[in-house]
Amino acid sequence: MDMMQFQRQTTQLAMTQRMQESLRILQMSNADLGDYLAAQALENPCLEVRVPEGASVAPPLPSRGIQAAVDRDAFATVEGQPPSLLAHVEAQIDLAFFDPGDRRIALAFAEALEPSGWLGAPVAEVAAAAGVEEDEALVILERLQAFEPAGLFARSLAECLALQLADLGLLTWELRTMLDHLHLVAEGKLADLARRCDCEIEHVRENLALIRSLKPKPGEAFAQDRTPIQPPDVRVLRGKDGWEVELTRAQLPRITVAEAGATGDAAADAWLTRAQSQARWLMRAVERRQATLLRTAACLVRHQSAFLEQGPRALKPLSMEEVALELELHPSTISRATATRLIETPRGLVPLRSFFSRSVASDGPAAPQSQDALMALVGEIVAREDRSRPLSDDAIVKQAKLMGAVLARRTVTKYREALGIPSSYDRKRAGAAA
Repeated sequence: MDMMQFQRQTTQLAMTQRMQESLRILQMSNADLGDYLAAQALENPCLEVRVPEGASVAPPLPSRGIQAAVDRDAFATVEGQPPSLLAHVEAQIDLAFFDPGDRRIALAFAEALEPSGWLGAPVAEVAAAAGVEEDEALVILERLQAFEPAGLFARSLAECLALQLADLGLLTWELRTMLDHLHLVAEGKLADLARRCDCEIEHVRENLALIRSLKPKPGEAFAQDRTPIQPPDVRVLRGKDGWEVELTRAQLPRITVAEAGATGDAAADAWLTRAQSQARWLMRAVERRQATLLRTAACLVRHQSAFLEQGPRALKPLSMEEVALELELHPSTISRATATRLIETPRGLVPLRSFFSRSVASDGPAAPQSQDALMALVGEIVAREDRSRPLSDDAIVKQAKLMGAVLARRTVTKYREALGIPSSYDRKRAGAAA
């Protein structure tokens, strides 16, 4: 064994305080930005902020660090309802993560949660949004999967159920094997499953009873319907030359920088010079925020114009990485620019992130398909079915193929359940009862 000494040169970006503040400003809603600038103006005599008449200024929140103001999510929890899933998870993140870097990654995972409680984005995409390597993100994900209720941050149904069984101390080899072959349960092949688990069919049925007692969607226990109390940050209108995107400037605070005159006192003059410099920097940071938001929204609209004209079925696969590459920005910047943002469209008020859609690889030479478009297609096919003869998932697969979409049966089942559509058997029973 030889011992050698060598030098290695690396490049690392250090986040200065102003860089962190600039990122914080980028992620703020218009109301949060108004609150933030108003507070800065109280401490800086060179900064003048005017909030437009009628603009809603939210009450201050108890301090929980940078993310407290950012992640208010421009929504309110209705009194008497349980807290939102995001609020529940953020409260646990506050207690579990003290390192700013770990906390940033954890919050990126929280943003990717679906209402079911499952993780709605690949780990690689979340890692890119947080600006870290995938291995580092996986370490944080493992800690998040220990949160209550058990099953949160799962990447699949099998993992969600496994997390709950592990939390109960019941995750045996047999149960893990069953979870790895849930498709055999759906196909009714209990004998095959028993052979894989090296047990009797009766034992398989007992384990299935245990599995069915679990919660496949642990996020459903939390409030889902959140009513927006803030106007949108951007809007899209159809102009004579196509779609036009604009900022809702009526809600934007206006900033002016007052000139600092000489007082004759050296210390006071130096303080005023620093205050004026800070005020000018804040004005430029806000201008960069507006420009980044407008560029990002315009790029999304340009790629998803068919969505505005035809609806969710026309969504195309589009990731944050693709938009970041086109705009020559970091994916984490795109993530912050679109987080909690609302856009006013002819189809109503929607989250700006609705314009992103994960790509689903298709079999054969067909081009990748948009997950959201495929999910909308499943809902459309079921909506048109003969209610006296509901379509099975296999029949939906065939219908989708006739419409040019390639879907696996298990994928149809997943999308149908995500849309809250019962099985064909349950739909038939409901139709007969009606």
